[in-house]
Amino acid sequence: MTNTPDQRHAAPSFKPATSNAAIKLRSVSQRITWQLGKRMPNTFPFVFVLGYPKSGTSWMCQVIADYLNLPFPRFSILPVGCPAVVHGHQFVTRDYPAGIYSMRDGRDVMVSQYFFSLRHTKLAADGSPMLTAAQRRLHPGLQSLDDAKTNLPRMIRNLSANGHDWSAHVRSYLDTKHPRFPLLTYEDLINDGPRALATCCASLLDAEPDIERAEASIAKFSFARQKKAKAGGTSEAKFLRKGGTGDWKNHFTPETARLFDELFGRELIEAGYEPDNSWVERFEAEFAERESTPAEQATGATA
Repeated sequence: MTNTPDQRHAAPSFKPATSNAAIKLRSVSQRITWQLGKRMPNTFPFVFVLGYPKSGTSWMCQVIADYLNLPFPRFSILPVGCPAVVHGHQFVTRDYPAGIYSMRDGRDVMVSQYFFSLRHTKLAADGSPMLTAAQRRLHPGLQSLDDAKTNLPRMIRNLSANGHDWSAHVRSYLDTKHPRFPLLTYEDLINDGPRALATCCASLLDAEPDIERAEASIAKFSFARQKKAKAGGTSEAKFLRKGGTGDWKNHFTPETARLFDELFGRELIEAGYEPDNSWVERFEAEFAERESTPAEQATGATA
């Protein structure tokens, strides 16, 4: 018998323990869970959802787990011992029995990662940001939280220099060509969520897509609903910012666009986000027009 949406598993919201011991236990737990799922897939039939950080993987796990009627255990200090959706940022390799790859436009990923990494930053008496050691490593030379146009390209270059770049992660998916790792993009979930979710999960299960079931799962974990829950203090809501696409245009400069194209442009095109690198020139023209508009309006007002 098919479960109704209200009968399906929904993980409770809670605040995870943040002590050093709990963090270490969760790290060890994830490694054990990963090995169980990869080495004994018949005993531990996990659905691995992999993606670069800030690609929407947590949200995708929620809707995938709900559609598949599986738990999505988060922040567990013990290894997972039942069929479940498990989440991680590891590269795609052939030793995964099955899973789903979560992809998002790398330009939006960079913007999301930038704001997420600085979300709890406190200011000193003189207004300068009080960065943690991890923030200083990610944002070398950061002087002001309000200067994203200067800070963002520095972060992008730093990520690439330290081997934590978006392109390498996407490349692992593109090159591996895993037969049981269908793609689910953030943009498809935003623009046509039920169809994208149902098609992806049906491909994984070799079954017919259930659009009605997917509609219920998407509605249950919509950004609007989770944003509303923020007033209740749910931990998931703290990860949400805008939940849209194309926000990179509001924060990139021509310098940032050229840098992104230099470092990650090949994968952006191969992943289907752009037909070629002419997007850089188009953005430069749009940026110049946008930047000149206020001055032109001011000139017209005084004429």
